[in-house]
Amino acid sequence: MQRLTLDGGVPDPLRGSIVALGNFDGFHLGHQAVVGRAIARAFHERRPAIVATFDPHPVKFFKPDLPPFRLTTLDQREQLFTHAGADAMLVFEFNRELAATDAEEFVRDALAGQIGAAGVITGDDFSFGKGRTGDPALLKTLGEQHGVVAEAVAQVLLDGERISSGRIREALVEGDIGTATHMLTRDYAIAGVVQRGDQRGRELGYPTANIAMGD
Repeated sequence: MQRLTLDGGVPDPLRGSIVALGNFDGFHLGHQAVVGRAIARAFHERRPAIVATFDPHPVKFFKPDLPPFRLTTLDQREQLFTHAGADAMLVFEFNRELAATDAEEFVRDALAGQIGAAGVITGDDFSFGKGRTGDPALLKTLGEQHGVVAEAVAQVLLDGERISSGRIREALVEGDIGTATHMLTRDYAIAGVVQRGDQRGRELGYPTANIAMGD
């Protein structure tokens, strides 16, 4: 698995790829459907498969005062994408410049130009471009103009509702671990460095781990 950025460039062997495009925080069932479709198409067309994600989360960029809510670190996402079968992870740095990029610029300059994508797969609720003016229909139209075949994957439902990172966060806050696990398809986990604490585990009768959570 290679981790790429636009500034670092996309190596020639990875150009002409099929790109799964989205934030993919949590990599839940809905995300897995998008990435799975990209990998399947890449295999069928004998192309590389790249999963493109954003860091920081766009919502965090526009609303920096929101409390932390990220479900997965970039390292966790990289591991998950690797296990899914992707060849590389591309990280879009979500900054002022990217936020100001309009939809056509994004398709022409980023997807077709810098990445050299042959195809792009998104969820059917994907939005992009300045002011979130782009949607899957516009992506397909612009893609046709610039040699990128776009496809949108239908929503994945649980109990009649769309599976989303927001629903998983709500379930975790409410202590509904079963629902979160069902949508994630795995146990929710955190990652970090264990630090020395107050050694209260000795009093509680079971081991504990103190982890610096950062953001």
